[in-house]
Amino acid sequence: MSRRVLISTKLFQLPERLLEALRVRRDRFGSDDLAQAYDAFLLDPGLGPPVYLTSDGRIVWDDDIWDVVGTRADAFAAVAAGIQKTGLSELRQLLPSRPTLSTDCPDCSATGRFDAQGQLKDLEGRSFTVVCMKCAGLGWTAPSLVLSESVLEAG
Repeated sequence: MSRRVLISTKLFQLPERLLEALRVRRDRFGSDDLAQAYDAFLLDPGLGPPVYLTSDGRIVWDDDIWDVVGTRADAFAAVAAGIQKTGLSELRQLLPSRPTLSTDCPDCSATGRFDAQGQLKDLEGRSFTVVCMKCAGLGWTAPSLVLSESVLEAG
């Protein structure tokens, strides 16, 4: 069985300071074959496909069983998950600024995180949140931002 790896177009411009923080984290925690092959940094290891951010601003999904579509929402959600999973708040600067004609996301109460009104629980019974997929972790929606648009490289 072959591995299904999806790669986005260049979506983000990573500032040097963020690149350095990502490199330090990768050096500290190690890297796997995809991180090495794409000069990438693991943003999110699980609850879905492992997701990486490359040094040149692409998102890479290791999608063996998850049927990732590779939309703008998937890419923004990967960055939003990475903020929490890596602890690097500097990743937030990669997400778009909120436009004037936007509205608070009703699913997550403008937080970017979904908790099903406290119903999401781990095995120990502790509440947790996941990235809100209605707003892709932004906390807002806007007609000018088409989250369902594919961002995959052609080919």
